Amino acid sequence: MKKKLMTLASAVNLTGSGQTIAVGGNSLHRSPATFCHELAGAGRSGFTMVGAAPGYASDVLCAAGCVDKIYFGFFGFENEFGLAPGFRKGCQEGRIKAIEGS
Repeated sequence: MKKKLMTLASAVNLTGSGQTIAVGGNSLHRSPATFCHELAGAGRSGFTMVGAAPGYASDVLCAAGCVDKIYFGFFGFENEFGLAPGFRKGCQEGRIKAIEGS
């Protein structure tokens, strides 16, 4: 049986600039934050992201300038914390194309 575990660096190396990625989790829960911090520091860019309710981990990539486009239902930090700041700033500056849908 093929081994399914790998190092964080190996997982990050499976991604390349310009790819479409879906980051798991839901808003502030069960998100792969450590992976996204590593990916943000890897110098990748041009990602198209897909997520029902992306949150902190996806916002790390938005804030780092890795994301060009994102398809989502709601992108924020729950009711208490509002919209994700990296995502919001990227949209306001025209760096991120936001495509909202249900």
